[in-house]
Amino acid sequence: MVKKINLTVTVTLAVIVCLVLCIGGMFLSHWYAEKYFEVPCGENPQALLGDSFGAVNALISAFAFAGVIVAIFIERNELRLQRKDLFVQQQEFAIQNETLQLQRFENTFFNMLTLQQRIVFDLCYKDEKAGKIVQGRELFFFSFEEMPHWEKSKNEQKEMIIGMREYLAINGLSCYDDCHTPSYFDHYFRHLYTIIKFIDNSDLLSFEEKYKYTSMVRATLSRYELVWLFYNGLSIVGNPKFKKFIERYSLLKNIREDLLTLCKENNDIFPDKNINRNKLLYKGYSGTDYNFWVTADNADPTKYYVGAFYSKNDLPEGILAVNEMQNFIALEM
Repeated sequence: MVKKINLTVTVTLAVIVCLVLCIGGMFLSHWYAEKYFEVPCGENPQALLGDSFGAVNALISAFAFAGVIVAIFIERNELRLQRKDLFVQQQEFAIQNETLQLQRFENTFFNMLTLQQRIVFDLCYKDEKAGKIVQGRELFFFSFEEMPHWEKSKNEQKEMIIGMREYLAINGLSCYDDCHTPSYFDHYFRHLYTIIKFIDNSDLLSFEEKYKYTSMVRATLSRYELVWLFYNGLSIVGNPKFKKFIERYSLLKNIREDLLTLCKENNDIFPDKNINRNKLLYKGYSGTDYNFWVTADNADPTKYYVGAFYSKNDLPEGILAVNEMQNFIALEM
């Protein structure tokens, strides 16, 4: 309603101005022609009024042309303001779109994290003969330290091996996939890998932001989950797909070296070199697989790059420590 009133007022004022210019110009031209023009003998001086009124037409045309120019400049300024507003709107839409995408990412991420915890909760081991039931996160400890493994000995009799720790020490990591125990965690590791891959594939996040989200995942891992992750990443199943993510995002940063075992591949080094494992322990090293399967060489596919255990800020310190450890082992062996 207000816009209609303003338009009516504007049109009325424009008409009044035009009438004033026209009538005023007519009388002014009439006065000017009568006073200053010389009329030939026998002609009516009033006849010059029409000719003199041409000046008014020229004046009005000049004003009209000036108005057109002014209108062009006003329209140009309005277009510039519209483009500026459009650019601001585009920026706002881009921010809103990015915010929505981030919200969708986080919703999916936290749903996946919740599902991962459900998978852990559903883990179950049952030994009906012994009346033993182990559920949830406790299975990671039990399977590595206490779960019985039966194997045929050389005389075809079954021998019991206690836990995955002893199994790896006797048979080696090369037999990891031959053991039935890792199959308890197949779903667990597949989904954990999917979470890390989902974060890594996100185009919305910088590396620092991706590291932050993977740190949230790492914070949910218990001590023996990290132990199992260590061996799964080096096994045929986890290497090279999962291993590269473990190294990129330092997923083993909080692992306790002393909880690892010493696999047959590394345990055989001691008698072959005629040395004592106590030398490693005396030097302050754990004497576990960590001392043999961690390297500062990023191109070695058979070992973990040191970045799996040290964050970006601590990486120089980690590289120095690993180099010192390897030099000590090389000299002693």
